[in-house]
Amino acid sequence: MRELGKVRGIRRLIQTQLDPDFCLTPEFLTAIRLLPRYGWPFDICVSHHQLLAATELVRRCPEVNFVLDHIGKPDIRNGLREPWQRQITELAQMPNVVCKISGVATEADPGRWTREQLRPYIEHCIERFGFDRVMFGGDWPVVELAGTYRDWVDIVDWIVAAAKEEEQRKLFRDTAICVYHLPP
Repeated sequence: MRELGKVRGIRRLIQTQLDPDFCLTPEFLTAIRLLPRYGWPFDICVSHHQLLAATELVRRCPEVNFVLDHIGKPDIRNGLREPWQRQITELAQMPNVVCKISGVATEADPGRWTREQLRPYIEHCIERFGFDRVMFGGDWPVVELAGTYRDWVDIVDWIVAAAKEEEQRKLFRDTAICVYHLPP
C-alpha cells in the first residue's frame, strides 16, 4: 500500500444507487471492514432518503470511522426537515461518525436560496454532532453551481460567528486533520 501513501480515506457515491440498501450487501460490508487496517475513514455520500441504510451501515461496522458527506443531502429545496433531522440525531449518537458541513447550498433551489434557509440544517448538524465531530467541506467545484466558494465560506462563518475560536478552529481545521491523518 506504499504506493497509496497520499490516500486519506475512501468515498463511494451511494447516492446514485437505486437500491437504498446497496451499502448493506455482504460484499460492500466486507470491503468497508477492511478500511481500519489502513487507517482510512469511509465518506458516506448519500441522499436524505438513504440515511436509514447509512445508519445501519455504521451500526454494522463499529470499527470503521465514517464521515457523513454533505450533511446527508437533506431536501432543502422543498423545505423538508423530517425525517432527516431525526435520522441525523440517530446517526450523531454513534461515536464513529463525523459530519462534513458541505454541499448544503446545492441541495436548495438554485438561484433562489438564502443563507437563512440553509442555517437550520447546518445548525442541526452542529448541535447534534458537536464541534468535535463536524468539519467544513468546500465541495468545490460543485458548490459553484449554487454560488461562489467565497459565498459558501461566508455562510458558514456567519452561522458559527458566535462560536468560540477553538470551536471554529475544530470546524475549519482540527477535525479534518484528525479524521484524515493530515499534518498540522
